[in-house]
Amino acid sequence: MRHARWLAIALIAGWYAFALALLYPLADAPVADSWLFAAAVRRFMHTGEVRFAGFTQVMPVAQVIYGAAWARGFGANPISLEMSTVMLAILCGVAFHALLLRCGARPWQALAATGLLICNPCFTFLSFSFMTEIPFLLLLIGAYLAFAKAEGAHRTAWLWLAALLIVIDFMIRPFGAMAILGCVGAILLYRYSAYGWNFGDVNDTDDRPSLAGILAPFVVAFAGCAFIWIWLTVLGPKPWNLQRHENHFRYLLLVSISNYLRAGVLGPALYLGTVLAPMSLLQLANARWRRVVLIASSIFVASMVLMHLDHSLPEYSCFGGWSNALTLRGLSNRFFWESYWQYGFIAFASLGAGGLILACVQVAMKLPRAALAMVIGAAIYWAATVPLWFYNDRYYLVLVPAGAIMLGLAPLPRSRLIAGAGFAMILAMGMMSLGGTFAYQRGLGAVLAARDALERQGVPRSSIDAGYALNGQDLYRYPKHGIETMKFEAGIPMITSKQIADYTIASGPIEGTRAVREFTWPGPFGMGQRKIFVLKRIDKMPAAPNHVGSD
Repeated sequence: MRHARWLAIALIAGWYAFALALLYPLADAPVADSWLFAAAVRRFMHTGEVRFAGFTQVMPVAQVIYGAAWARGFGANPISLEMSTVMLAILCGVAFHALLLRCGARPWQALAATGLLICNPCFTFLSFSFMTEIPFLLLLIGAYLAFAKAEGAHRTAWLWLAALLIVIDFMIRPFGAMAILGCVGAILLYRYSAYGWNFGDVNDTDDRPSLAGILAPFVVAFAGCAFIWIWLTVLGPKPWNLQRHENHFRYLLLVSISNYLRAGVLGPALYLGTVLAPMSLLQLANARWRRVVLIASSIFVASMVLMHLDHSLPEYSCFGGWSNALTLRGLSNRFFWESYWQYGFIAFASLGAGGLILACVQVAMKLPRAALAMVIGAAIYWAATVPLWFYNDRYYLVLVPAGAIMLGLAPLPRSRLIAGAGFAMILAMGMMSLGGTFAYQRGLGAVLAARDALERQGVPRSSIDAGYALNGQDLYRYPKHGIETMKFEAGIPMITSKQIADYTIASGPIEGTRAVREFTWPGPFGMGQRKIFVLKRIDKMPAAPNHVGSD
């Protein structure tokens, strides 16, 4: 077992070393919303105050403190902060592998399930950013690992550590609180299966642990999360963009149930069926393979019926190779299907989802306590994403570890051929993920070069629309005192303004502009070429349709 652990550590670290060699040099620019969190890090270093831009919708206090500690040794530029996340991604993979082994997964399945996480397109892409997803997942998995170790003489210490990690995770994303419910639910279910609903205090002759003592760390953790929430959203100034989006809850009942089924249920199921397919498809090698086909057929038919509402199934926006990842004007900032390949991917995703569902059915009644806690937490999270309209695979990434741990524990025939097929598919997914991230980094480098060229020609930075992330980094205004208002930030392209700037670095043509220069960047999987255009406005234009939010 120790050999398996060291092999996994070497492979995970080696994978990221290979990735860094392939991606070198990284573009010295923020990825997506990273500019918001990097600015908070620099402000904290200069003033000692944790304060976020009004445009933000999340307030990852713990990540800012970590980023500041890293930046004091390695600098606060975008590349340095991205490298800090790479370190966390490696630790996340190692912790997840340890959790799988602790839960009883066979060594090869534990390694393969870990590969499903670190080779995931969204996980790979965000590993080279200063976004919140990787730190959030590391602390979440770390909490479940501590929970898994809560046995024997040191049970109480491990439970308190799990609770502490959950509170810190909550300080990155509030959804960290789902782990409290997951752990408590697992404790109660296991307690009931062992002793029934007799939750009274134990007597001197009873060697079972006190339920109150077991639950105490999570009660304290819940109180801590509640206090932090009040401190951030009630006692402290709330970012104006967060307030604006909170007002959207009044529209919840105006949307049909069929839309929620399509985007909130089928969307995540098809996404998980795709990214977990390298292991879920191996369920076809079991004697119950007909059930996989039957479940997949049902999902496929449901998808076809509901697609008349919206043709965005399956949802794959969080992939560095798509043009929308750069968040430039000219093309949509969300991923949309434009060919009949969509139906092939729906069939593939349905088959993967069928295999995942069968694996869940096979292991549901014999899950170890920590795995059960993770699954309960993920189910609560999934349910919460539906009314919150978190219909993007960046949010579905949180579900991947729960699905992967089910597949890691599911029974499979003992065959080198099956194991080899699983690892081959995982490697293929990993290479596609790296290809997309490579394309993004080179595309971001091209945008930087275009911005710098315009500035060298004397064009003011305020007259250049260089895309969402660079506009946020370069043009966002921070008052010396207090939190800024939306009015204070007016006129920033793709942040608070829909107007076309004098010069726009775009991924496609825009009416009323003419191209003055072209740059190339790699195709979606790192091969081939695409173009980025520098456009000059030739007349006054109406508002452009693109508007990007922070989350």
